[in-house]
Amino acid sequence: MWKITMGAAALAMLAGCATSSDVMNAPLTAGVSKDFSAPYDTTKRLTLESVQGLNVDVKSTQESGDVYTILFAKPMSAFSWGEIGRVNVMDLHPNSRVSVVSEKRSKYQLTGTDEDEFAQAVFDGIEHALDRR
Repeated sequence: MWKITMGAAALAMLAGCATSSDVMNAPLTAGVSKDFSAPYDTTKRLTLESVQGLNVDVKSTQESGDVYTILFAKPMSAFSWGEIGRVNVMDLHPNSRVSVVSEKRSKYQLTGTDEDEFAQAVFDGIEHALDRR
């Protein structure tokens, strides 16, 4: 009976798992956004540096038109099933906008980093770098 209960719990957890396609296919208006008074190329570079400074793995980057996209994943730990996310840098001529979308790998996960925390960490990294210029 114990094995059946554990198996059912595991299936329920997997049924609520987020995938990279979930965050990749989210609209550009999704997530938490912040505008920066900096040119697109500068913001793009500083955003990548900010994301790389977090406890995440950068899975891919791509540029399409006036949008630069970073996909990242935070590995599983003792306190979290992990998270996945996307950061977009959009060219607003002459300024730029950074948008962060992230999801916990399991919708039942209570611990870990939420979207607002990821966004604030990314924004803080960009602002800190801009202040040093």
